[in-house]
Amino acid sequence: MTEKEFLKIMEQDSGLKCDDDNAVLGLLLIRKYIPKAGIEGAEHDMICSVCVDDLVKAGITKEDVLKLRNELNWMVEQEEYLACCV
Repeated sequence: MTEKEFLKIMEQDSGLKCDDDNAVLGLLLIRKYIPKAGIEGAEHDMICSVCVDDLVKAGITKEDVLKLRNELNWMVEQEEYLACCV
């Protein structure tokens, strides 16, 4: 998986299918690749986590990127950080 492939997936429309806390589930999925990852920043209705580049270097699979986007409704903010509306 390259960063370009990662960003292309994250640009797709999400068909949110999650009936659980998508923010927590996304953070748990991210921690599968970067064990000490967590919330790096927050705004009124959004949390931000790791840099896309770090997650790609950690070996995230295409399947997990698709899960973050399509099932958990995560996105890329400022073309750099993974983020999720809460």
